[in-house]
Amino acid sequence: MTFPLARTSWRSVIEFEDDWHDARFRLIDGRWQLVGFHEGVDIVAEEGTPVLSASPGRVEATGWTFYSGTRVGVRGDDGRYYFYAHLSAIAPDIAPGRAVEAGTMLGEVGNTGYGPPGWTDEFPPHLHFGIEGPDGWIDPYPLVSRWYRRAASATAAGEGRLESLTGAARARVVDRLYGDPA
Repeated sequence: MTFPLARTSWRSVIEFEDDWHDARFRLIDGRWQLVGFHEGVDIVAEEGTPVLSASPGRVEATGWTFYSGTRVGVRGDDGRYYFYAHLSAIAPDIAPGRAVEAGTMLGEVGNTGYGPPGWTDEFPPHLHFGIEGPDGWIDPYPLVSRWYRRAASATAAGEGRLESLTGAARARVVDRLYGDPA
């Protein structure tokens, strides 16, 4: 299992909080009305940040839905459904039926949804990440927090190694950590 976003550089913004079951409202006929509850966690990141499969499994769904915008759904090898929404793009080789490993790029962070196909800009770019088990949607925040701490720890360890390197060796480590050898 892995954190569902990849940093693109040391400057990448990745922020999230526990917003499981927060109320969701829409302006309908001039009045704010409750339309449901948030069944996932929103991870704020720059548009275009790579979205990764958190679990090994098989792509089950891709395409557009009104609220989710451009989305990918992966049925994990563990039987759970992993849901990635509001994408700006789906990776070219991602289609229903494709097997994926944890860490396979599924698409890119965006701000699509809440309208007809192609609709954007109703909210800042972020990944809506949800997990559905056999008894319904479950709170992904504890898992996402654990995966993020593990990813941040690995990055910190790499940065520690980086401090002792110079020249070409340093550039290779920077490239591995951030994909940005500058």
